[in-house]
Amino acid sequence: MRKFILILVFTVLSVTVMAQDSQWFVQTNFSWNAWYAVGQKSLVAPFHKFPGGGGDGHTGWGLSLSGGRWMTSALALRTKLNMWQMGTKSDDGQKADKYWTLNEQLVFNLSSVLMGHNPYRFWNFMPYIGAGLSRNMSAAHYTSNLSFGILNTFRLTPKLAGNFEIGWNSYEGNGGIALKDRLQQITFEFGVTWCFGTSKAKKKAEADAMESLSEGEIDALNAQLSDLEAENEQLRKELEEAKKAKNEK
Repeated sequence: MRKFILILVFTVLSVTVMAQDSQWFVQTNFSWNAWYAVGQKSLVAPFHKFPGGGGDGHTGWGLSLSGGRWMTSALALRTKLNMWQMGTKSDDGQKADKYWTLNEQLVFNLSSVLMGHNPYRFWNFMPYIGAGLSRNMSAAHYTSNLSFGILNTFRLTPKLAGNFEIGWNSYEGNGGIALKDRLQQITFEFGVTWCFGTSKAKKKAEADAMESLSEGEIDALNAQLSDLEAENEQLRKELEEAKKAKNEK
């Protein structure tokens, strides 16, 4: 896993050095999540706790707000705040716990890595990894948080996109850092992304267009001047010939 992440980061940095595209963004999502107790294998059976999955319906809802910046066309830094409720178990009516989680994440746009930068692409596929701090407000204690997932964005306008995100989170459970000692969570999020600011790539394209337009205008003026000079020369010759013919008479 560590080797894969290192290879992915190296690939992103290598490919995107030539495609700078710095732009800010804000995202808001509605989240539906399921919690897995210490020792339960959320990655083996990610839908087990959701309705129809065969497990105790330990699900909840929440909201998320995130913002960040694309440092290149394929690498972004994102700060994400999640506010959610654990949910109520269907078997014993356990009261829901309320959480908030603050994560700092690296987002990799694999669509740009594999197919090149395209600001007009409809669908972008973006894995992410992150870490941060979480607080169980019901139990009044803090815990570390690890996260990874996949963010999918769907272009609606040049500044607005819909997004669908699948995420995994883990929290300290028995005090250990191993996966078997941590609470786990699977999330599904739906929302919108708003981009603002002008990207470096767009600024460069606009500058190139302006430069190209200016050169074209200069070329057109030069052509007009050349035509006028040619016409003046022709008129001058005709006038001299007319004077010469008049003198000969």
